[in-house]
Amino acid sequence: MQSIPIFREITLKQIVTEGSKMKIRQQLNDQLTDLERELAEMEENKNRTLTEFSLKGAEEAHLQQIRRQWEMTRAQYLTQRDQIRMEMVTADGLKIGEEISIGSIEGPYELMIGEPLAQAMHAEIVLKDGIVVEIR
Repeated sequence: MQSIPIFREITLKQIVTEGSKMKIRQQLNDQLTDLERELAEMEENKNRTLTEFSLKGAEEAHLQQIRRQWEMTRAQYLTQRDQIRMEMVTADGLKIGEEISIGSIEGPYELMIGEPLAQAMHAEIVLKDGIVVEIR
């Protein structure tokens, strides 16, 4: 056997352009808007649920448990919101022409005898505005 098919990681990189920077910013804005809407809905549901349970005569300990659960969920939302805001700051700091990593995929590769394994195990696809401009 002179070769064997393997799967290797292929890193996806993007060259930052004004268009890609605006697209990243818009995606983050959309995520933030969706998250804030979900948070507002959650608060409404919390208030409605607590009112219903109070009217049905639920014990205070049970109401406190419901409040704690809501607060834990709310804290998760706020953490996500802060993370999106930090990503927005990072996106604003991107320089035009800079290469950024946007993810990775796996792809097949024919590994040959005598080939350096480290070199064969990794590849990169470079995109500019969604178009492949280089394969490394």
